[in-house]
Amino acid sequence: MKLSTVVSGFVVSTLTLFSFATAVLGGLTRRAAWLFVACGGLCLSSGYRLWRRLSAAQSALRARVCREAPAPASTAREPLAQLVQHLAVALRGSGDADLFAAYQSRLGQGLFDGG
Repeated sequence: MKLSTVVSGFVVSTLTLFSFATAVLGGLTRRAAWLFVACGGLCLSSGYRLWRRLSAAQSALRARVCREAPAPASTAREPLAQLVQHLAVALRGSGDADLFAAYQSRLGQGLFDGG
């Protein structure tokens, strides 16, 4: 397992966190999304804790991603949806369905580092 596929400070993969975020953006509640992606292997409080950390880190993440590519025009009202769209544009060609791992690999910085 590559370090870029693990969320620093948590025993969770970036793919789990990315799947969680996209499931919530797709309309599931945070509880339902976490129970679905964690498959019972991680407690619900971990999902809520990760959500709070991701929400708090969004501004710093967007600022770092802006150095890679300008933010695309977006009709999304949810800041997390805008972040995912921005990551997709900035990391185009990464060949990775897990944009959080691609972010950590390309920028050499953890999702929650400095944010």
